Amino acid sequence: MIYSLNYFPELIGIGKYNTEMANWLVNEGYDVDVVCAPPYYPSWELSPGFSGWRYSCNHYGLVSVHRCPVWLPKKLSGINRILHLFSFAISSAIQFIWLIFKKKISGVESIIFLVEPPIFCLPAVLIASKIFQFKVWLHVQDFEIDAGFSLGLLPSFPRLTVLVGSIENWLMQKVQVVSTISAQMSLRLYQKGVKLDKCVYFPNWVDCNAIHPINETNEYRAQLGISEDKIVCLYSGNLGAKQGISILIEAARILECTEKIVFVIAGQGPMKRVLVEQARCLSNIYFLDLQPSERFNALLNMADIHLLPQASGVGDLVLPSKLKAMLASGRPVIATAYPGTQVFNIVQTCGVAVPPEEVQELTKAIADLANHHQKRQKLGSEGRKYALSHWDREQVLSQFESKLRKLIFTGKLVNQDLDSEAQKTITA
Repeated sequence: MIYSLNYFPELIGIGKYNTEMANWLVNEGYDVDVVCAPPYYPSWELSPGFSGWRYSCNHYGLVSVHRCPVWLPKKLSGINRILHLFSFAISSAIQFIWLIFKKKISGVESIIFLVEPPIFCLPAVLIASKIFQFKVWLHVQDFEIDAGFSLGLLPSFPRLTVLVGSIENWLMQKVQVVSTISAQMSLRLYQKGVKLDKCVYFPNWVDCNAIHPINETNEYRAQLGISEDKIVCLYSGNLGAKQGISILIEAARILECTEKIVFVIAGQGPMKRVLVEQARCLSNIYFLDLQPSERFNALLNMADIHLLPQASGVGDLVLPSKLKAMLASGRPVIATAYPGTQVFNIVQTCGVAVPPEEVQELTKAIADLANHHQKRQKLGSEGRKYALSHWDREQVLSQFESKLRKLIFTGKLVNQDLDSEAQKTITA
């Protein structure tokens, strides 16, 4: 059972990965149920045809999807985000326990794959696991509590920070497996007290057959009226606080006099209206809505340079999943990241990393890559190789499934299940 806020038809973020994982497991012969909220991400508005206040159940292929009520705030303050997560944790606990009860009396062996955020679902899962005797796999996509304090979304009182952190650490130690999506995030799990033999490196992935370099005339350039001789700097994804997107508007303003460089921002999110207003007088920036999955490869191939901004307080609390597709497209990446972070270490070989919120460094890096075609080709080729060797979907999910089988049949994992890069980071 996958227990998470997000699922299909959300096109990006956690929902995308949950959907692909569920479909892959069904194809391997597993019976998969999903407990989730109605789709709302990244716009923070309910998708048409869904209710935020009703329980529902439907099927997508062979996956049974059970949707639970969730409160969506109109204003995204730190407290409102917490209330949003709590609303799902409370409403979904009823549905989750009922499903587990039915599986128990039918004699079905279950593993609960709980995705964080939200961590608030974990207490109910742990209590139910004791009563009904099932195993729990916690998968951390985002340290939402740490990120909330770091970004100033939550009040940073020392005693409150220590108390909340201690509760989170204690809860994590009670599950059979805790996985996360990067080596540096695995280190953070270890620092939170999760034993090494419970830590699993389970990265997000990219379908390298669906995302690949295209050298033909690009449909998006034609749609936007961007000529082939222009250098397109593309950001595609969620437009939220953690992404630090405003720096791209500043960079576009500085480079407006450089006629051959243009910016394209494609996506949805709470910051979009602000960004459009900030860019209102600029002639070198274009906005697109979130694009359908069947056109995603064409969108990525419009870019000569991919841009990956991050707010300075995020660091290794998250690893942006959009980086996978950027590299798979065979285009270089310019990221804002501090030395020693996971993003910095990856981008070193296939792009350029500059300090977060340093707009002059960012514009300098953009101008340099815009003027060096061969350098862009070389870095893009290295990025494609990295995506193929580290994040190819079939490889990642096959490794995950072998660990899942081991948990089913033995009830635990061993230290060797930790990725070598993650283990090296932890034991350094």
